[in-house]
Amino acid sequence: MNVQEAYIEYDMLKGNINRMFVTDDIKELACMHEFAKKRLEELYEYHYARLAAVK
Repeated sequence: MNVQEAYIEYDMLKGNINRMFVTDDIKELACMHEFAKKRLEELYEYHYARLAAVK
């Protein structure tokens, strides 16, 4: 993942969170939750690797 992809994932994460606020469908809520967790983990791993490379 590069910085541009990280920003895309960040934007998509915000979209998942926003969708969670407006959905009336339990299945969609669960789906958005799973995608949000996946994206958050990917962002964490990207930034962890970035910081570890500096040290």
